[in-house]
Order: sequence, then C-alpha cells, then structure tokens
Amino acid sequence: MPRPRTRLLAGILVFVLALGLAGITSARTQQAKVAKVTVTFTDKTLRVSTITRDAGMTTFVVFNKGKKHHVLAIEGPGLKGVQTSKLAAGASATLTVNLRPGAYVLSDPVGLGVYDVQFLNVLKAAAVSGKGNSNVVAAPVAPPPMCGEYYTP
Repeated sequence: MPRPRTRLLAGILVFVLALGLAGITSARTQQAKVAKVTVTFTDKTLRVSTITRDAGMTTFVVFNKGKKHHVLAIEGPGLKGVQTSKLAAGASATLTVNLRPGAYVLSDPVGLGVYDVQFLNVLKAAAVSGKGNSNVVAAPVAPPPMCGEYYTP
C-alpha cells in the first residue's frame, strides 16, 4: 500500500506534466496560425512563394540573392508604407503583418523600382464547423432540367 506522501508527490507530478503538455500544445497552435510567405530577390526579379493566402497573421521571409540592396514594400487593405529595412546582398529578414481580405502589392522600390511588382490575393479565412455525427456536407440539390425539357419555375 503506497504511503500518502508518495501519492501526493505522484499527483503533483502528474498535474505539472499535464500543465507542461498543455503549454506546448498551445504554443504549437499559435505557431500554426501564422502563415509563411517566402519572397526572394535577385537583381532582376521578385519571386513570391504563393500568390493566394488566407487572411490573418502572415510572416514574410525575405531573401536577397542579388548583388544590389533590396527592400520588400507591402501595400493593401490596412497596410501602407510597411517595408523591411534595406537588405544587403546575401541578407535576409522577416516581416509579420496581419493581412485582411483583398489584393496586396509587393514591390522593391529600391533595387527593382516601383513598377516591378507581384500581387498577393488574400481570401477570407474559411471557418469549418459541424454538428452531430453526420457526414453530410450540404443539403442535396435538385439537378437542373435537361436541354429541351419543359421548365416552369
């Protein structure tokens, strides 16, 4: 029969471990909510890893693979004048912003000029929820009438 003190220590240990695991899960959930977009500069191009993104927190990871200085500037819904510092050849930087639905313009006003741009389309983030134990996604829809079939609404 275990002693009361041993039981108490075991209970405390289980509680502390449960708190630690909850903290790790919470940190991973927060990291998963921030999307990542990679932007690569050369002296002739600006490349973006994706042109469509869900709304929300987004981290732009910027690499300068050219020989000139480059700057990532972002303009769009809620953002004006947001940019990285001037990146020397071989340097990298990160920029985290909250993107709203709409179109954003990514440019390099320093190395490539304001007219060499890429567009990023941000969509409203989808929220998926469900109830019960059914696997029905939507109510069945009646097919449209066939060609030549008489139809009255």
